Amino acid sequence: MTNTFRIVRWSAYTWCIVCAISVLGIAAHQATKFVNVWQYRPFIVYALVCSCLTILGLAALCLRSQPRFDVIGIAIFTILWLALGAYSADIIGYVQCETLSGQLKQTQNGGHYSAMAWCREMKAIMAFSFATFGILLVCLIILLALIINLHARGVMGVWGASVSELPWFGQFGDDRHHHGYPVPEMVGQPQYSGNVIHQLPGHEVIIENGQVRQVPTGMPISPAY
Repeated sequence: MTNTFRIVRWSAYTWCIVCAISVLGIAAHQATKFVNVWQYRPFIVYALVCSCLTILGLAALCLRSQPRFDVIGIAIFTILWLALGAYSADIIGYVQCETLSGQLKQTQNGGHYSAMAWCREMKAIMAFSFATFGILLVCLIILLALIINLHARGVMGVWGASVSELPWFGQFGDDRHHHGYPVPEMVGQPQYSGNVIHQLPGHEVIIENGQVRQVPTGMPISPAY
């Protein structure tokens, strides 16, 4: 069966990496012109750090990860991109770039740069930031929903298993090792395979009046009625 969650997860992370690379490129371009200008430096540095951390972090999660690491990492990246989107909206959110036509901004080397071009770059960073935030938030919600669903089915070791093997909604199945996640078997009832009775560890098999029971070793045996 095709693992739908793996496809969705890789597609979402790939899109977020593409957005982060775009922001990194724009921020690096602005850094060559405004990084030494005090009013632009904090934003440029934050955009560079946020995009670099996202690219490296998501690439590492795509290679190998566990649900607990994915949840922590995605939660951190979601907050970072929400902050970057809010930061850029605070700077340029209500400005119409066309109104800046013909205006120039002073660069760090004493030159000038088009204010309208700078405005459009800031708008692009804001759009990529909110888009990445939205995708990461949806990924976090879906991941938590799948983990909670598996917990409800008795899979207690899901946090330490491979996140790539998480089954999608409706693909959980009833088998004991579906997608690599073992479901604990019910203890206390004998297991049958043909005419063979599988004795549970630490139990005794009692056959009385055509009935088969298994009781813990050393427990007083009462007659079956």
